[in-house]
Amino acid sequence: MNFRKIIIQITCVVLLAFIASSLWSFTFGDNGLWNQHKLKRQIEHLEFETDSLKAILEFRKHEGERLLKDSFYIESIARSKYGMSKKGEAVYQFIDE
Repeated sequence: MNFRKIIIQITCVVLLAFIASSLWSFTFGDNGLWNQHKLKRQIEHLEFETDSLKAILEFRKHEGERLLKDSFYIESIARSKYGMSKKGEAVYQFIDE
């Protein structure tokens, strides 16, 4: 009778240890919930970064096409960014005080 009680206790301890290790692995293991949560956040961040880079790329492609085809756009950039002017034009700069 005493031997049977010891066997049941050992079985319970082994079973509890197995359940505890399974829960630990399920929560914190390589494919656990915590790691999946971190990977999900990283995926969301990378998708956002990808979308923003695609938008920048599309803007630059559009600007490149305008620089190749639109002479008025080229002129406006030359005037505003580089301070260029046509021959015979007087350029006035206003300084805010």
